[in-house]
Amino acid sequence: MMEKQPPTSQQYINTAFQNPEFVQQLWCEEDKISTILSHAVKECSVNENNSPLSICCDYLIDYVCVYLVKKPSDFLYIFASFDQAKDKITFMNLYFQNYLTHNTVTYALLKNITLINEIGEYQYWIEYPLKFRATKLIQNASQGSLTITALFPTELDLPEEMKDYLLSWAFVENKLAETDIEYFRTHYARSYEMLKQAKQNNK
Repeated sequence: MMEKQPPTSQQYINTAFQNPEFVQQLWCEEDKISTILSHAVKECSVNENNSPLSICCDYLIDYVCVYLVKKPSDFLYIFASFDQAKDKITFMNLYFQNYLTHNTVTYALLKNITLINEIGEYQYWIEYPLKFRATKLIQNASQGSLTITALFPTELDLPEEMKDYLLSWAFVENKLAETDIEYFRTHYARSYEMLKQAKQNNK
C-alpha cells in the first residue's frame, strides 16, 4: 500500500482560494505557511504570470497582508523559509502597496531599525512606506516642525535620491525645521537652491 503524500504548496494555495477559514488555519502552521507563501510569491501575477494559479496566489497574499500581519515581527515569521531575497522584496512591496493594510504596522516597522536590517534588502522596499508616512507627516505637521529623523531613519543606508526627495518635499511645504533646512542646504545644495528660487518666484 502506497503511503499518502502530503499536499504540495500549490495544492494548499488552490484550497486557500476564497477560503478564509483555511487561510487562518494555515497561518497557525509554522512548518508550512512560510514555504507556501514563498511559492505563492513566485507564482503571483506581479511576476507577469496570468495563470489560474496566479489568481489563487494573489488571494492568499492579499489575505495574509490585510488580515493576518498584525505586527512587524510577523514578516520574520513569513520569511522563515524564503530562500531568495527577491521574493522577500516582492512580498514587502505587495504589502505596502495594498491600501487595506494596517498603518500601525508600517509606522512601527519604520521605527524598528533592527528588524528592518533582519528582513534585509530594505533599499528595494522601503521607499513606498517612507513616502506614505511622509504624506501623513507633511499634511499634519505645523510649519517649521519636521526634522530629518521624523522623515527617515538616519541609521539606515538609504539612497541619497530618496533622502533628497523627502527633504525637498518637506521644504517646499514649509514644514522642515530651521536647523534641518541648513542640513538640506549643505548636503543637497542643488535641490535646495532650485526650490528656494522657485519659492521666491512664487511670492
